[in-house]
This record gives sequence, structure tokens and C-alpha cells, in this order.
Amino acid sequence: MRGLILLFSLACFVMMTYSQQCRQVLTTVCDDDVVKSSMQKGDKGDVGRSGKSGIPGAQGDPGAKGEPGGAGQKGMQGESCALGSLGTDIVTRLTKIEELLTPPSTTTMATTTVATTTPSTATSTVTTTTPSIITSCSPSASKGRNTLTSGVEVYCEDGWTIFQRRIDGSVSFERRWADYANGFGQIDGEFWLGLDNIHEMTRGGGCRLKIELWDFDGNQRHADYSSFSIESAENLYRLRVSGYSGNAGDSMDLSNGRPFSTEDSDNDSWTGYNCATNWGGSQGWWFVSCGHSYLNGVWMRQSSGWKHGIIWQHWKGYSEPLKETKMKLRCD
Repeated sequence: MRGLILLFSLACFVMMTYSQQCRQVLTTVCDDDVVKSSMQKGDKGDVGRSGKSGIPGAQGDPGAKGEPGGAGQKGMQGESCALGSLGTDIVTRLTKIEELLTPPSTTTMATTTVATTTPSTATSTVTTTTPSIITSCSPSASKGRNTLTSGVEVYCEDGWTIFQRRIDGSVSFERRWADYANGFGQIDGEFWLGLDNIHEMTRGGGCRLKIELWDFDGNQRHADYSSFSIESAENLYRLRVSGYSGNAGDSMDLSNGRPFSTEDSDNDSWTGYNCATNWGGSQGWWFVSCGHSYLNGVWMRQSSGWKHGIIWQHWKGYSEPLKETKMKLRCD
């Protein structure tokens, strides 16, 4: 009861200045002493617990840029680098190698230059020499079998290297890709020198092609080309031939730019049709779809069908096979 009176006294105290009625109520409930005592200032209470931190305010604007600092102290200069004994020894050894490899004669040699640079940017040049390799018959080669400096055995004729010859059908030209790449037959008779060898002979450029043809009546024709080469195996031994002249007609025209094709490596331009197997046998040639020539065709006296046999379309058409062929190259 006393607590209730106290609370009520405090509330009336706040309002007593403005309300006389509150004072009258207090007088009725308790005497003046009680009211006076309840209106006196009490003792200071204990400190309350700290409240929770409020939400952080927005970040303020950046301050003004400070003055740049002073320059640091200059570092010590490093020591210069020298060639050293190892570098000197290398140059000495290379010089000795140059002396050993330099021939006493004046034979023409291919030159390779190797440059070594010292820290002072001076250049020391060392020259090594490699003898040039003859990759086809030389103009002075005797007629017949010859072994080139590359180790390949060939048949030379007036400075020309024969790489294909057909005579009597004694050697089968029905071969697969590997045989045409490596070569086959008898060097004194019917043979194919091999696409790898032909590529090596012609890859330096400056080569010509001569084709000689005979029919079964003894008539002879020829086709000459001023430019001839065969690309590498990676490029499917693609044929490059141009500059025709002669009296047999240009039946190599469609073969120019074409890759080589065989029974087991069909590279002609027809889809679902293999010229190597559908032209009367399984021989290799530079087909398009299929072409005007087929000098590696099946040897036969009389054609067994259209485009069967050894074909040179611009002279004998597709139905009359040839008896003999000779393909040879010469590189200047």
C-alpha cells in the first residue's frame, strides 16, 4: 500500500503545478508529512548496464593526399660480368673445329653459320661445311646403272634419271601404298624407283620431266615438262608438273596438284569410287576423277575394257593401251 501511494505521489508531483485537484487527492489519502516525505529527492541508484552498439554510420570522405616522400639513397653499382675461363674455352674449341672441318681443296660447299654472343655483344662466327649431295644423275654419268652419293641405285640415260619403266609386263604394278613409296622391280628392266626417292631428288627445285611412249606398232611419242616435283609423304606425294611441250599431247594436265592414290590409300576426288581399283587393276597414280593418263596401269596387249591398260588419252584414247613407257627426270 505504501508503494502504491509513493508511485501516485510521484505522478502528482509532476502535475501539481498545473493541477490543484491532484493536491486535494493527496490530502485525502495521506497527511501532509507523508506527501512531503515522498516528494523529497531519493538516493542515487546503481549504474545500469551498457546498451547495444548502434548501426555504424556511413564512411566519411577520404582525406587530402599527403606530400610525396623524399628520394631514397642510391644503391651501390654492381660488378661487371666477364666471359670467364669457360667461355674462352668454348670459343677456342669451336675455332679448332672450324680448322678441322675446313677442306684444303676449293670444292663448293654448303655453309652453315653459328653465332655466339659475349656479354660485350661481340659476335664470334664459326663456319661448318657440309659437302653438297647429288640426288640425281649428273650430266656426265655413264648410261646404265649408277649409285648416287645418297646411296640410291638408279638408271642414268644422257644425264636423265629414269624412275619408271614399262616394257613387257614382267613386273606387276598392282601394288599397295608402301611399295609405291619405297619402290619395286628390276633397275635394268621394269621398275618404279619409289615416291620417297623421287621426292628427295626433286625437292630442291629446278627439275624437268620427260615421258616417252610406244604403242604395239612401234610408234613413239614424247611429252616434256619444264617443271616437275613431288611433295613429301606428309602431303601424300602431291604432283607438281607444268610447262608441257612435245607430240603426245598433255595427258598429265589433270594430274597436276593431285595427291598419289592406291588401292589402300584412296586420295582421288571421287567419293565412294576408287580410281586405282576401277581402272582395270590396283595400280597407283595421281588421280583426280580419274584423269587422262595411267602409265602404271595393267600391262596388256588389248584392252579388256574402257580405261583398262596403260593409258595416254591424248594420243591413244581410253581404249587402246600402250606397250612401253619411260618416265625420267633431270635437275639442273
